[in-house]
Amino acid sequence: HENIQYLIWDKLFTNVSLSALTGVLQVDMGYIAADEFAWKLCCQLIREAVDAAAGLGMDFDYDEKVAEVKAVCDKSPNGLTSIYADLRDGRRSEVDTISGSVVRAGKKSGVATPSHEFLVELIHAMEGRPKA
Repeated sequence: HENIQYLIWDKLFTNVSLSALTGVLQVDMGYIAADEFAWKLCCQLIREAVDAAAGLGMDFDYDEKVAEVKAVCDKSPNGLTSIYADLRDGRRSEVDTISGSVVRAGKKSGVATPSHEFLVELIHAMEGRPKA
């Protein structure tokens, strides 16, 4: 059971750091790694996710996760996430499943995840916009 949880979280880092950000910025994954401000935000999201996982008893290395996310961006610079596409096309997104999982983990373990909370609300606010 522990291992399953660990594997799920291991895969989650890329998703929770890139999906919400590419969605609100409406950019591809390459932009996140290339732009200093976007990358700083991305690292902040990874930091909170690592801390939230630690609160649940799962130990992940922050620098390792940052390197992994950077590698994903470099490998698929034109990559678009599902949240990006959902917001572009005026659909509801999976943000509650993706970023929401970090928020829930933080609440459960008493770890603050303000950036993830902010992005979840922001994306819901974007979902409500009138279609262009």
